[in-house]
Amino acid sequence: MPKISAPTVAEHRAAQRAALVRAGETLLAESGLGGVSPRSVCERAGMSRSSFYDYFPSLDDLLVAIAIDAIERWDAEIDEALVRVEPGLDELRAFVDATMAMTADGKHAIAGALREADLSPSRFDDLMALHDALMRPLVRVLGHLNVPNPPTAAVLAQGVLGAGIQLVSHGTDHREVARDVFGLLTRGLMG
Repeated sequence: MPKISAPTVAEHRAAQRAALVRAGETLLAESGLGGVSPRSVCERAGMSRSSFYDYFPSLDDLLVAIAIDAIERWDAEIDEALVRVEPGLDELRAFVDATMAMTADGKHAIAGALREADLSPSRFDDLMALHDALMRPLVRVLGHLNVPNPPTAAVLAQGVLGAGIQLVSHGTDHREVARDVFGLLTRGLMG
């Protein structure tokens, strides 16, 4: 039986799985999708290649786990950015600022790299459901602004935010983009 490095087997397994997810995310950021394989992930995590399949049935499952982890962190950061902000335009501004700052910090790069993955349809649907959950804060913010039909408005606003993310990802200053996105959204939503 292999030696465990945690107080319980469950904690050891959770730590090993987390190490594989972190290693996969690092490789994805460094080398893109082509650099992520069971072998490269296990090497980076300091584990034997056969260990991969103890934690993930397939590479798709690892990629989805990486995405889930990144989405959960993104969601938590957005919630933290909005927690002490008054509902209304200040809240929308904080949402836009946080989104663009997080993109500038490279936190959206994982999503871009994973878009290239040829995931099985069911795994892709799992990711889309998680991505849709990221719309909740925006829907809530738009509701506070009394925007008609906040879910539909959020999808439209997401298009503007996505364009801003693309600009920041290509090197435009995130503060400048946040200012422009906020202006475009407020003129479009309130005008």
